[in-house]
Amino acid sequence: MKYDHIVVGGGTAGCIVATRLSEDPERSVLLLEAGPDFPDFNQLPDMLKLGWGTVNLEARAAGSPYNWSFTGTATADQGPMPVPRGRVLGGSSAINGQTFIRGAPEDYDTWESWGNDGWGYLECLPYFRKLENDADFHDDFHGTDGPVPVRHHQRETWPPSQEAFFQAATAAGYPFHPDVNHPEAT
Repeated sequence: MKYDHIVVGGGTAGCIVATRLSEDPERSVLLLEAGPDFPDFNQLPDMLKLGWGTVNLEARAAGSPYNWSFTGTATADQGPMPVPRGRVLGGSSAINGQTFIRGAPEDYDTWESWGNDGWGYLECLPYFRKLENDADFHDDFHGTDGPVPVRHHQRETWPPSQEAFFQAATAAGYPFHPDVNHPEAT
């Protein structure tokens, strides 16, 4: 077979690139991913389906079929540490907590100020909105008909580690905002 474009890696970026390229019916696009694809939610193993909590630790563990099990060393004095990288359609986002967090608006505006025209927050916002189908927030900062379902877990459902992080962050003076993707969230 012959393809106009071959995208290697079905992680977050690879899936987005392949999707955008395939919007042109004149293009043929192949997306290659070494790991499995679970097109039906009911076929997902629990360690991927319930990835935002402690169950997800199993998916990130060395030897998991969904983790490349890489290691890295920060300094010569430190031993190897795990660097979980996803080996499943969805990539590392599928095993690293399944979070959907945009960068801070100031980051995008800084990139634009460095000469990357079109990369300012307000220029990127329409693409964020096009991507998401946010179940919880319906305002100018969120989309409601995109291909990626987004939901926000209520505090009473957080695992103890997430609650501890929240307590530490608020004790350090970081304000709570229920919408992590709102431009005023920290």
